[in-house]
Amino acid sequence: MSRFQAWCVHTLLSLTVLCSVLDYIPKNARDEKAQYAIIASSISFGLSFLTVFGHLIVPVRKKLVGTLLEMILAIMPLSLWIVGTIMIQNPESWFASRVNVETGFEEIQYANLFFFSWAALFSNVYLVSAIFVNMPTYNPDLVIWVLLFSVSATLCGSTTTLRSDICALDDAVTCRRTTAGIAIGAVMSVLSFNAVLMTGFDKMLATVHLVVAFVCLGLSICGVVFLTSASGPAVTMGSIYFSVWGGAWFSTYAFARGLAEMFGSSLAQKQ
Repeated sequence: MSRFQAWCVHTLLSLTVLCSVLDYIPKNARDEKAQYAIIASSISFGLSFLTVFGHLIVPVRKKLVGTLLEMILAIMPLSLWIVGTIMIQNPESWFASRVNVETGFEEIQYANLFFFSWAALFSNVYLVSAIFVNMPTYNPDLVIWVLLFSVSATLCGSTTTLRSDICALDDAVTCRRTTAGIAIGAVMSVLSFNAVLMTGFDKMLATVHLVVAFVCLGLSICGVVFLTSASGPAVTMGSIYFSVWGGAWFSTYAFARGLAEMFGSSLAQKQ
């Protein structure tokens, strides 16, 4: 997909999230979190809309496409979406999902808001990576670490929010597994955030990359096994379910990248 098409898609996704929040949450019931979601999606839509038209106007396109300005226009909404997605996916906010008072588990309340907020985040990450790919300092690992941090933080926040309800209504096994989900999400958030910083400042060593990715992969596998099983809190589709599987997917990719870098370096040295 070309960058112009990616901007068009991101404009549509941002508009969908904005309209979903405005439609689903009554004006008199919008708290600070709802206002943030509206502001974040509005800024994302506005910047994307302007960038799309910038691509269509030749004089503007020459000064926009592949420049620092386009990068800033992509990174600004990404910083908003990382926080916004965590808020929207948090059942405590009652945006996209809610807590079932009978079971304590999370239930998707508004599918458009739930799925399109995830899609907007991933679309924005794709845009940033597509812009960085044309730069000499581009490192594709940065994108995967940002995604891993996003889903890990969501996992930590969602399990923390649901723990009290789950522990009050369900057996001790589910409660312990929810607590384990908090720990897994927290550790992976810290590790991936540090990986983002090291990769962004070009300080990430291949060995450190491999070790961090291996630990995250191990934690993700444990998360999938314990959280999505019949006795886990992610037995139904919701923030915990998607974030734990997202963590498994992104940590697997990061680990595979680490192996490739390690073996690639070894082969180069032998030759």
